[in-house]
Amino acid sequence: MFSQSLLKLNIPSEYAVIGESDMHNELGYPLALSYVVVIICLDGRAVINIDFQTKTIKANDIVILGDDRMVTLQRKSANFRIFYCFLKKSFASEIAYALSNSLFTFLHENPICRPSTAHLNAINNWVEQLKYIDKSYTDHRKLMLRGQLQNLFFAITELIPSHYSLSKKEFSRKEHLCWQFWELVIKHSHQHRDVAYYANRLSITPFYLSQLTKQYFNDVPKTLINRQVILKIKALLTHTTLSVNEIAIKLHFDDPSYLCRYFKRETDCSLSGYRQQYQRQ
Repeated sequence: MFSQSLLKLNIPSEYAVIGESDMHNELGYPLALSYVVVIICLDGRAVINIDFQTKTIKANDIVILGDDRMVTLQRKSANFRIFYCFLKKSFASEIAYALSNSLFTFLHENPICRPSTAHLNAINNWVEQLKYIDKSYTDHRKLMLRGQLQNLFFAITELIPSHYSLSKKEFSRKEHLCWQFWELVIKHSHQHRDVAYYANRLSITPFYLSQLTKQYFNDVPKTLINRQVILKIKALLTHTTLSVNEIAIKLHFDDPSYLCRYFKRETDCSLSGYRQQYQRQ
């Protein structure tokens, strides 16, 4: 299973986990992600939601995700299958050292890359080579994986459309405030669910923050905060064995009953029902 493979990164000596999955058990649930995840669609099609934006992926698409993303697999074809590579933060940093920061600006805005027909054989060969390195080498495995992954990112750089400027993207003050807000939500929503907290951190009024998020995210701040909290609750329900009481403590709810009411109000589903539904799959 995709999410279970991620647990292997908890081993101190491990820095990359490679595998394939049909994602059957991940359908409809927030994906557990490592610091960086490289995904290549091997077959089929799927519809995924990345940071509230619905996108379609198909065979040979390259998807680059990070643990700051909110990603849900909404539906998929029966033959859908992916290759994945989970990267620990320290190893991802080694890979990124040789790469341009502007590349990652592009990838943040364009997490799905679609190679041309001329590049398909190269992509398939790259996947097979990475799997071979992973299985066949020990002493030099890390160095070889690093080089192979850097090659992929260099290749993606070559595929960036010519009309896209690789110079540092300039954001307006409003855009900058919105992204600051979102970064704060990702970091602090496990503890703070009130809009005033984020407005104060940004030194703006809650009303102005609401105007900004409606303009750029098409939602009010409270909806965005609640959505992130619900994703965190769902992730804890599906990827851990924490009790309801332990989840309430971890996410700073006053008591388990309030957590239950909150989840039911936002999802129209009980905590136990959601966990059981995932386990049955």
